[in-house]
Amino acid sequence: MASILGVGTGLTVWARDLVARGSALRKARRQNDAARGIVGYGEVPSESLLVGSSRSIVLGAPDETRALALSGLARESAASGASTVVIAEGARVLAGDLASAGCPGVRLLDSSRPLYEPLARRSADGVAELLDETFKLVPGAPQEAGAYVGALVRVLGHRGLPASVRLLAECPHNRMHEVIARLELSGAVDATEAADLRACLDVPAACRSFVEGFFREAVAEGALLADPLSMSVPSMVCVSDAALSSVPETLVLDVTSGQARALLALVFAETQLCARRCAPLTVAVCAGSVDGWDMLAQALRSAAGTSWAVVTSEALEFFSSEDELRRWVASSSRVLCFAQGHASSDLASSVFGEYDKVDVSYTRSGGGGFGTFGVNYTDGRSTTRSIKRERVVKPEELRALGRDEFFVLEAGQPGVGRGIAVR
Repeated sequence: MASILGVGTGLTVWARDLVARGSALRKARRQNDAARGIVGYGEVPSESLLVGSSRSIVLGAPDETRALALSGLARESAASGASTVVIAEGARVLAGDLASAGCPGVRLLDSSRPLYEPLARRSADGVAELLDETFKLVPGAPQEAGAYVGALVRVLGHRGLPASVRLLAECPHNRMHEVIARLELSGAVDATEAADLRACLDVPAACRSFVEGFFREAVAEGALLADPLSMSVPSMVCVSDAALSSVPETLVLDVTSGQARALLALVFAETQLCARRCAPLTVAVCAGSVDGWDMLAQALRSAAGTSWAVVTSEALEFFSSEDELRRWVASSSRVLCFAQGHASSDLASSVFGEYDKVDVSYTRSGGGGFGTFGVNYTDGRSTTRSIKRERVVKPEELRALGRDEFFVLEAGQPGVGRGIAVR
């Protein structure tokens, strides 16, 4: 009888330990869930993913979801009187998707519709101003480059030609004094203006070489650039036109490749000038990668009056390091992350931060033996709680997301959200 009582006592201790262990684990689980702060959003219409956010980053959205999200952003911008400029690689399909999704006034500029001309309808001073902004985005640009191009535009005007990227690429930079001499002989310019033009064009050879190389590079990159010799100036299109339009539109620029550094510098400089003149504009960049993220960062972050969205498939295509991604996240008001590949998931998961995770370990020491009253059990047990830093969203969770599932981080909102984009 005594032995049975002893065994019963042991079973009681074991059961009590089990209950205590379960209670400690449940408490730790509740604390961890609260510390992670992940909120279930349920189903979210794709059209509303970017609505209400002035600066967004979207990683990994499926093509259809991306188009619907951008169309919602463009419609919101149009409702406030702002046009939207979409800068994309291979934009023909995207433009069609945007039009189907109800985007206002979609206009595609690509190799089959080469109408883009950032210098269109600008005065010589206006061209110089735009190119000053452009060259600030290009490393190694000479200080005199903007004024030098302004003088070239004046020469083009005296020859009856419009300001144009293609024409500037074809300028005989080393023989401009001969061109001015012919203009002076023909009476197109007087001696005073001829002297002023020569003075403006007398720049170091390195400056001439830089300007010539820049415009030739822009032409090589820009299949969407207008040909001023085959069309009228009024038919040319620039970003400023869209920004100043009385009827908001969606201008889609197919830059062919995110490596089109010179072309993108012109586009981003236009957006900066629009912001400076309080012309409302929303800019969306949809590309696999963009050469010179510093250039893009400088352009978009300094355009205080411009809303923007950066949309890419993989985090590592755009952001080379966690520090770079964090700088962009700090400038954004919303980050949406859909499924990511193995390398990108580790980088993207860092966006959502870390929390103090409570781990519970349970140990029991003791033993049993036969004593005066039968089997005896010693009661030595302990619960140990330890805290370690862990990511709120783990890389494996990003890799395991379904096609339309996403995590979202929003400025001003506590915690991280999780939802499903629906069409």
